[in-house]
Amino acid sequence: MGAYNFPSAPDRAFEDFKRKSEQIEGERLAGAIPREFFEPRVGRGLLGFAVSWALYIGALVGIAYSPHWLLWIPLWIVAGLGGWGLHCIAHDCGHGSFSRSRKFNFAIGHVSLLPLIYPFHAWRHVHNLHHSHTNNLELDTDWRPVPAALYDRMPLHEKIIYHGTRTWAFWGGTINYWRESGFRPSYFPKREARRDVRRSMAFVLAVMVAYFVPLIWFTGFTGFLIYFVAPWLATHAWFSATTLMHHSSSDIPYLTNEHWTRNASRLLVTTDFVYPKWLLFLTHNISIHTAHHVAPVVPFYNLQKAQRALKDAYPGMVREERVKVRQLSTIIRRLHFYDTESGFYTDFNRTRIAPADAKPVTVKTPS
Repeated sequence: MGAYNFPSAPDRAFEDFKRKSEQIEGERLAGAIPREFFEPRVGRGLLGFAVSWALYIGALVGIAYSPHWLLWIPLWIVAGLGGWGLHCIAHDCGHGSFSRSRKFNFAIGHVSLLPLIYPFHAWRHVHNLHHSHTNNLELDTDWRPVPAALYDRMPLHEKIIYHGTRTWAFWGGTINYWRESGFRPSYFPKREARRDVRRSMAFVLAVMVAYFVPLIWFTGFTGFLIYFVAPWLATHAWFSATTLMHHSSSDIPYLTNEHWTRNASRLLVTTDFVYPKWLLFLTHNISIHTAHHVAPVVPFYNLQKAQRALKDAYPGMVREERVKVRQLSTIIRRLHFYDTESGFYTDFNRTRIAPADAKPVTVKTPS
């Protein structure tokens, strides 16, 4: 895609975005966040780690003692929430914000990703690519839309995966990323990264043998589906929905190298969703995501304060909305292809999706 000059006929909203991008070019965005918000408190991080494990294991125990199989469905959702919370803890570990100890961060990160059987270093290196190239049409690894012409040239199996994960099977989007990079050291160009991934794979494979063999022995293959596969799918559903909503909106463009800037990728391309307090607690403030992109080393429990500091320093730049189911529905019904003319989206029928008014909503974040 680098050979093309996208977009060819930019929408007015695209030009407005470029002006905002130019306004913050050269700014040291993280300087707006007080230094004390960067300090990790290991005890607070371990509390989040324990809460998410309790939620995950408690849901599995609930399934085991459930009087009726219909109760399994809400318990799977709860288990998925616990697994997603653990991923959010691993997220801090990957960015070095859980503690000052690199070894401790890596240890907690490996354990936290076990419900996803995701090798920690494989996830960490892919995620760092996302942070380095957020909403770059050519280099981002998360939810990057493709032009319709490129989709038309895809092999059939790739078309099926792309179509599914952009629509009804959105919940499998992160499963596809896991499939592509989780157990493939060759996916990573650097030798050090490949070595890290192999170590993480060895750990995950050892735990899989130690856990799956007795699980299947005592509960059968049905038990394996009930106690591991279903919670695994539920965790990925939380993972996929959250990340898709953060980086997909009709008025947030993906950008070619010609238009992409680092500061815009940190401040302007993320939509933060204001959750109820209980969900913020259980997801470790993952929905407060702009502050995280500006300063990934801010621990999750300081993100609300960091976000307020950013909003004060850059009024009108931080996008916030109250979370609603229809927002996810709009994305999976309409935002499918990158529109090479406007710079935004078309749907699978090649109908251009007009950008909504790109006006950030000022919402009081729960404290």
